[in-house]
Amino acid sequence: MTRVKGPLFSVSASGDFLGLMEFRTTGDQTIVAGHKQKPSSRSPAQVAQSLRFKNAITGWKSLDAAAQLTWKNRGIALGMTGYQLFISEYQTQNIVPPGIPTLP
Repeated sequence: MTRVKGPLFSVSASGDFLGLMEFRTTGDQTIVAGHKQKPSSRSPAQVAQSLRFKNAITGWKSLDAAAQLTWKNRGIALGMTGYQLFISEYQTQNIVPPGIPTLP
């Protein structure tokens, strides 16, 4: 746990205090704010989106070297890497594993 550096409520105070408040200094201003808390769990939509990207990455890794080279060459023409183009098309075309997107 981070400790507060400098006297409390002073200009030099910064850090977390007992998980209750946080001292932050930006520029020449020191503020006291409530402790930031991360959400305890991810929403179902976030989990589904992560799964879509994992499937796309798995699809890219399953391609042989020749297929990856084809995607790389097409990506260069569009200002992307082959990997970026593949992931983009995987998402755009709503591919379901084990399917592979078609080149644009």
